[in-house]
Amino acid sequence: MIPTLLITGLVAFAHVVQGHYTFVRIKADGEWKGPLQYIRNKTSPYDELKYYEANFLYRYYNWPTYIIDRPESVRCGRDNMKHAGTTEVLTLKAGETIEIAHQREEPSGWTDDMFYDCPDDRGTCFHKRGWKQDFNHPGPLLIHLSKAPDGQDIRTYDGSGEWVKIHTLGLTNPQYNQPLNWTLYRDEPEHITFKIPEQTPPGQYLMRMDLLWSGVQSEYIKIGEDGSLAQMYPSCAQLNIVSESKAALPNGVKIPDIFQPLEPGMTTTMDMMENKKLDENYTYPGGPLWDGDKVLVDKPVVLG
Repeated sequence: MIPTLLITGLVAFAHVVQGHYTFVRIKADGEWKGPLQYIRNKTSPYDELKYYEANFLYRYYNWPTYIIDRPESVRCGRDNMKHAGTTEVLTLKAGETIEIAHQREEPSGWTDDMFYDCPDDRGTCFHKRGWKQDFNHPGPLLIHLSKAPDGQDIRTYDGSGEWVKIHTLGLTNPQYNQPLNWTLYRDEPEHITFKIPEQTPPGQYLMRMDLLWSGVQSEYIKIGEDGSLAQMYPSCAQLNIVSESKAALPNGVKIPDIFQPLEPGMTTTMDMMENKKLDENYTYPGGPLWDGDKVLVDKPVVLG
C-alpha cells in the first residue's frame, strides 16, 4: 500500500501535465488499422478517487497513470473495461511482426490528417498545435501479453492474471558515465515494430503497450514522496493469436505489482533521470523478458 502522503504536490504537478500520449493504432498484415480499432478506449476525464481516498484528481486522456491509481487503470488505461465489450479483436499469427503508433491529442481533437497519408508510412503524424508525434520524455517501451483464462472472452478479461513481457525498446549503445540515448526520445522516433513470439500458444490475449518514465530517488526525494513515482501511459489491444505452438507460456508477473516503486527500474537516481549517466545494475522495469525460448533478466547491454 502506498501512503497517501505521497499525493502531496502530485496534484499541482499533474495539472500542468498535458500533451503526453497514448498508443492508439496497430499495423498488421502490412496495413494500418483504424484509430482505436482493436485497442480499448479510455474514459476522459476519469476520477481515481474511489481507490485511494486522497487521490482526488480527475485525469485526462493522455495524462500519466501512477501506481496510486486503480489496478485496472495501471493495467490497460482508465476505465478500460467500460470500452472492452465494444472493441474489436484482432486475429494475428504467432511470429507475425506488427507496428504500433501513439497519439498526443485527445480523441475529441482527432482529424484524419493526424492518421492518414502520414510521411514514411507512419501511423500518426501532423498535430494541429504544431507538436510532432514524438515522446516528450525518456524511458523504455514495454510490451506485455496476458492470456485470457480458457473459455473467457477477451472482451470480459480485466488483465488480473499473469503478464509476460515480449519486447523492450530502451537505451541505444549505453555506456556508464556517458549521456544516455533513449531510442524513442527524439523528434522523429523510429518505427515501433516487434514480433509476437512464434512459441506463443494459441488463445485470446491482452497486449499492453506503454512507454514508462521512471520515478526518481535522491537525497531530497524519497520513495513515498512527490516525484518518486513513475509515469505510465498504458493501453491494451485485444488479440486472438493463432498458433501451432504446443508450448506453455512462462511464468509471468502481476500488474500492478511489478510496477510498485521498489521494483527494478521503477526509480532511478537523479543523474539517470536527467540522462547524465546510467545507474549501475539498472534493469528495465516490467519484469523479465521472454524471447520465445528463454526468460531473460531485462538489462541494457552496456558498452565498455
